Amino acid sequence: MLEAMSGVQVCREQPRVGEPLAEWRTILRAVRKGLPFLVLTADGRHAAAVSMAAASAGCRPDRARLFFHRPPTTFRDKCFLPLAGLARRHALAITSTEPVADELRASGWRRVACVPYPALAPAEPPVPVPFSHLLMAGAARINKGLDLVAGLASQWASEGRAVPLVVQVSQKHADRHGHREEAVVQELLSSGYRGLRPDDSAPGRAEYLARFRGALVLAPYAREQFASQVSGIVLDALLHGSPVIATRGTWPGAQVERFGAGETIAERTPGALAAAIDRVLADWPSYAGRACDAARVLAREHDPRRLLEILLQDAFPA
Repeated sequence: MLEAMSGVQVCREQPRVGEPLAEWRTILRAVRKGLPFLVLTADGRHAAAVSMAAASAGCRPDRARLFFHRPPTTFRDKCFLPLAGLARRHALAITSTEPVADELRASGWRRVACVPYPALAPAEPPVPVPFSHLLMAGAARINKGLDLVAGLASQWASEGRAVPLVVQVSQKHADRHGHREEAVVQELLSSGYRGLRPDDSAPGRAEYLARFRGALVLAPYAREQFASQVSGIVLDALLHGSPVIATRGTWPGAQVERFGAGETIAERTPGALAAAIDRVLADWPSYAGRACDAARVLAREHDPRRLLEILLQDAFPA
């Protein structure tokens, strides 16, 4: 995706991801040499690494850019907070929602920029297409509603329904999530639902995007995590004209309600999810049309060039 952006050059120098302490070594080198860099998914550990690198080099890390997708307020983040003083004073913290930006400022970050989450829209704006399938995109996780989808499959199996349902059940990120999800995945696979189409592979980018065509995307995400956190999957869905079922009170839910591009549920239960699906399928052309309208607006708002401008401009003196 980065290589496809005009004006961006991707550097493939060592150390690479997966090598021992690769991120820390890269940060140390960049801070010492005064090189501008961006950590795409940052937390308290990266802020601490920036500060310690700057302290050891006797410099200010004012060319470090850290992208926070959620506020650094976990127990682990708080443990690293005392080590992150130089980063909080001099580095640029970037985020995609104002609530996260407010949290960063409250925790002592002096340079904070809020920019719409960067996303590449399709070359041509989407047009409404007939309904094809339900889709739970991305690796299946409990905080993204895997348990609700498993319950839905069991409920529909007992009712004899067979609406196509595509769920990625690959072991992607299993080291972080698999121990919690394995039992729920097995519940889903043993539900006996005739419409289930489980996929145990992690698709490439082209195949991932192709799955949104004609899809009603299921995103009943946990409210506590996604109240202020952007969902790249939901953004991709709307950019490709796919209506979405989302949780009320979350960032995905706010986008759905803003455009009428799907339905939101207040209670995260299989029954509420099933009722929302039926409402959308009963008037699919209208929902699909509004999702395509949303795509045009979101493509302008989330143009990656907005982030690139933030990274390149010298508008935040240290």
